[in-house]
Amino acid sequence: MPVGPGAAACEECAALGAPFVHRRQCLTCGHTGCCDASEHRHASAHHALTGHPIMRSLEPGDDWMWCFVCADGFRRRNGGFAVVDFFFEAGLDAARREIAGSGRLDAAAAATTPDGFPLGTWVATYRAMAARGELEPEHRLALDALPGWTW
Repeated sequence: MPVGPGAAACEECAALGAPFVHRRQCLTCGHTGCCDASEHRHASAHHALTGHPIMRSLEPGDDWMWCFVCADGFRRRNGGFAVVDFFFEAGLDAARREIAGSGRLDAAAAATTPDGFPLGTWVATYRAMAARGELEPEHRLALDALPGWTW
């Protein structure tokens, strides 16, 4: 049974008068809770309390879901759902911003972006995956398209 559109705020944060960062909706019962970047982490708490496995983001422009049981993210693709590597996506965005700002990609192991993303770890992770033959073809294409990317 499909759930409704979700509440305009985290239900528990609203009752507490507490701020929240992002809204997440349980796809089993429709409960709206706050994300793990919020102080109270009500979406995760809802899963822990109920065992309901999947939530989706209610933020404008977001099109993803998270399964607490398998710890995977999903997006709709080609009439179904595909597993999404959120770390890859976040790193690709961070790498593009880094290149646009400084003209180069800092791949040193300790490199982090101004907002704290571990860019050096991200580069090392996907280079190692490529060396082991575990890199998804679309990830290889995206990395090859980064100006200055080297294997």
